[in-house]
Amino acid sequence: MRLKQLCKRIADRLGIEPLEIKFEEMIDDSRLYIKEEYVAINKKFENDYVECAKAIAHEYRHVFQLFFVHMFPGERAERWKKELNQAINSLNINETGSNYISQELELDAFAFTKLYLERYEAIPVRSKIEGFDEIIEKYLIINKNIL
Repeated sequence: MRLKQLCKRIADRLGIEPLEIKFEEMIDDSRLYIKEEYVAINKKFENDYVECAKAIAHEYRHVFQLFFVHMFPGERAERWKKELNQAINSLNINETGSNYISQELELDAFAFTKLYLERYEAIPVRSKIEGFDEIIEKYLIINKNIL
C-alpha cells in the first residue's frame, strides 16, 4: 500500500498515470516495460522501501520522457528523441557502463529521482558511482525546471 501511494504521488508530480509495480529476478535494479505498462524492480529490493522509491522515481521519469518527446516541441525534446532512437541498454552497453550512464535521458532520470525524493519524500539519494552526484548537481542547476 505504501508503494502504491508513492507511485501515485510521483505520477501526479510528473503528470502521468501510475504503472503497476512487479518484483522480478533480474540483473538490473529496475526496468520499464513500455508495451506491458509496468515497472519491474529487482526482487532483492522487495522489502527495501528506499531502493523501491528510487527505482519507481527513475522509471516513472522515463515514462515522462517518452510522453515529453511526443507532446512538446523544442531542443530538449529533439535531443531526447534522438537519444531514444539510439539508446544504450543491456544489449549494447560498454564494459564500464560509461556509455549508458552518460546518456542525457539517464542523467535526467537520476537527477529527477534525487531532487524529488529528497525534496518531497525526505529520502536522501546518493549515487553508487564516484563523482556522479556532482554531475547530477550541475545538471540540476542547469535544469531548474526539472519538476
